This record gives sequence, C-alpha cells and structure tokens, in this order.
Amino acid sequence: MTYVLFFPCGERGFHINQSYSELQFYVHRLSVRRDIFNPILYGGKLMQQYVVDSYVKVEGNRLNFIRHNQRALRVESYLGLTDHINALATEAGVRPGVTLILPSSFIGSPREMQQNFQDAMSIVRDFGKPDLFLTFTCNPK
Repeated sequence: MTYVLFFPCGERGFHINQSYSELQFYVHRLSVRRDIFNPILYGGKLMQQYVVDSYVKVEGNRLNFIRHNQRALRVESYLGLTDHINALATEAGVRPGVTLILPSSFIGSPREMQQNFQDAMSIVRDFGKPDLFLTFTCNPK
C-alpha cells in the first residue's frame, strides 16, 4: 500500500465491479465535505502525489479503452490514412507501429484541437472578427 498515512485501516480502492467510474471515485474521494475530516486534503505533498497518481491511472485506463475499442470507435474508416502511413514507412525503410486514432472526445488529441479551431472559426464567421483582445496577468505576491 502506497498511501498508508491516508488509509491506515487499508480501505478498499476502486475496482471494476463498482457502479461508478474510476474518475467519479477519485472525485468523491477528493471532495471537500462539511463536518467530515478528509486526511487526503491535509496531506501536503503526499496529497499532490496522490492526485497525480490518480490522474495517471484514469488517463491510462481511458487510453487503454480507446486502444482496445478502435473498431467500436469506427477507426476502419481511416484506412486511407493507414495506407498512406504504411507507404511512407516503406519508403523510409522502417516498420510502422500500431496506428491509434484518438477520438475528438479525448481532451488534448489532435482531433479535439481541430474541432475547437473549427468551432472558433464558426463563431468568427457568425459574429465577425473580435474588436478587442484582453489579457490579464496576476502577481501572486
């Protein structure tokens, strides 16, 4: 057990047979509640490590789901792209790896960024170019 200070009695963590997602489990565990002491929130650097470990687990499982469900995500419609990548790899004399297409619902994926760009251009088309661009900076001291 990595976080003995947070869970001295060895509480169970997330497991697959629960009726909620892994993300919901960690959101619940990290939430602030009135009149209930949560040792995780007072853990300092150990809390930060716990949050990072939880995030890595959730994102890793999301990527594993995408990797193992490419057919359900209709990736076969990208066969032209796969053929092009294989042709470029053959010309370069290298063997291509596994092609993994991230959906636009995966935050940070190229398709999500392209979709955000298209949404922004649609707003510009409907309302015109922005007249004013404001930025704010803050000095934390």
